[in-house]
Amino acid sequence: MFVVLDGVDGCGKSTQAKRLVARLEREFGARPLHVREPGTTEVGERVRTILLDRELVLAPRTEALLFCAARSQMLDEVVAPALREGKSVVCERFHAATFAYQAVAGGLDETQVLALLSTWAGEPRPDLELILDLPPERAALRRQGASDRIEAKGLEFQRRVAAGMLRYAALVDRARRIDADGDEAVVEERIFAEVRGGVAR
Repeated sequence: MFVVLDGVDGCGKSTQAKRLVARLEREFGARPLHVREPGTTEVGERVRTILLDRELVLAPRTEALLFCAARSQMLDEVVAPALREGKSVVCERFHAATFAYQAVAGGLDETQVLALLSTWAGEPRPDLELILDLPPERAALRRQGASDRIEAKGLEFQRRVAAGMLRYAALVDRARRIDADGDEAVVEERIFAEVRGGVAR
């Protein structure tokens, strides 16, 4: 099974990804592969450094292409082989992030962005993309330390991102909205209910 957790910065996806990995190991006896993107591969980590560098000014189209390149590398190098071996994969961020950040919040054409992702980072496809929905104002309170280039774009940008995440969830059949406002354990149960349902399907 290939499961994605996504949402605005500070929504708790990294925490919940770790909890989901541990929960899946307890429930099914095998530890899933935990990946993040951009990252995971050497190429992805180098792209991540560029994307988050506060000294750089990147156009939304450039961002989208870089994210897509890093994702394509991760899918080919790490995710596809793991799935072929029968492993489950838990991934932090995927297509919803590119759609929300670069299309809805960044102003790129939504149809073109979806076509880019489908063409160049379309396989393997996740079984579930879980959108952790948390008001950006609440998410901002959770974030600690210095912000990266994208986080530094401010609250109004994050509001547009949040709207983009929900729009993606409405457009894509495998995407589900998860209420991420609450105790970590409560949110974990909401996530696992969707994952369990996905396994059953």
